Amino acid sequence: MDQKPHARRRLIVNREVQYDVLMYVGLFVMSLFMGQVAAGYLFVSQVEEVVGSMSAAEFLSRYKVSFLIYQTIPLAVCLLAGVFVFNRLTSRIAGPLYNARRVIRSIQEGTAKDPHIRLRENDYFKEEIDDINVILKKSG
Repeated sequence: MDQKPHARRRLIVNREVQYDVLMYVGLFVMSLFMGQVAAGYLFVSQVEEVVGSMSAAEFLSRYKVSFLIYQTIPLAVCLLAGVFVFNRLTSRIAGPLYNARRVIRSIQEGTAKDPHIRLRENDYFKEEIDDINVILKKSG
């Protein structure tokens, strides 16, 4: 059978959104890793003189709680910062979609006074929403 080659899928649909998400995820993972490494190094440098000739089992039994606390603090800080950053990032994505849905529903219900989707200054999807606004203006 002679099959027609399929068009190649575009993996990058919206560069601004996808690159920003990848950047923030990369920074988040890197900050978690670097925080863990720094905390581990700080912990080891503080107990290095005391440890001396302890075996690994003795070291773990004596310092496991301290080590876990040293590892938990940077993890908690990074997770709190991550929640804040990703909340702001997702609101820049969800906000335009919510506004578009609200305007389209008001048009469907016949209650739209001004069928125009408004975005905040730093929202994503500005080009797409501008295209939708052109269509709404023509059909309005």
